[in-house]
Amino acid sequence: MIVEHKAKGGLIKFDIEIKNSKIKDLKITGDFFIYPEDSVFALEKKLRGKTEKESMEIIKDYLRTVEAPGITIEDFKNLLKKAFEDKDAVQSN
Repeated sequence: MIVEHKAKGGLIKFDIEIKNSKIKDLKITGDFFIYPEDSVFALEKKLRGKTEKESMEIIKDYLRTVEAPGITIEDFKNLLKKAFEDKDAVQSN
């Protein structure tokens, strides 16, 4: 599923697959800037196999180590929360 969030620094998109309440696969894209640029790939890797709660902690710790103008930790956490909520809505239908 794709979830997106418009932050001050640009659009953030998660193409995310959640299975058994864990992130099975994740691709982070959008029109935002983050330095170093390859840090997005490292974050994707760190989040795979993690629950929502584990992922929130990883995001909080990891995004403190990068520069992302106009993007906050809360932007990423809100997007992740939306992905898990949307996953639950899809499964209950």
